[in-house]
Amino acid sequence: MLRLALLFILCLPLCAQDVPMRFYVMAILEKGPKWTKESTPEVKELMKGHMANIQKLAKEGKLILAGPLADAGDAAGIFVLDTASIEEARAWCEQDPAVAAGRLQLKLWKWYSAKGIGILPAAK
Repeated sequence: MLRLALLFILCLPLCAQDVPMRFYVMAILEKGPKWTKESTPEVKELMKGHMANIQKLAKEGKLILAGPLADAGDAAGIFVLDTASIEEARAWCEQDPAVAAGRLQLKLWKWYSAKGIGILPAAK
């Protein structure tokens, strides 16, 4: 018990570091009213546009993170967007062809995290 208490006391400075924080917007992309499991030519084209939009947002510095979700019910994927404005994030996401077509729909929340978050370069 004494060792545990000592470990806790020694770790306090690590937990109390002054890390600059800020708001981002997290988007959960859910299956929309026009969702289908079928992989039709139309669906393939929408998903091609969806992936192109992800690349565009990333190149513009608006998208920090994107990816699909597995075994998440109606939730299909996530975005973390580099803005604190729900309205701005919605405007960016609504340009996505899969969202515009109703295949995916959005739920947006402000998310508080460390300033400067991002994806680390892949290990070589």
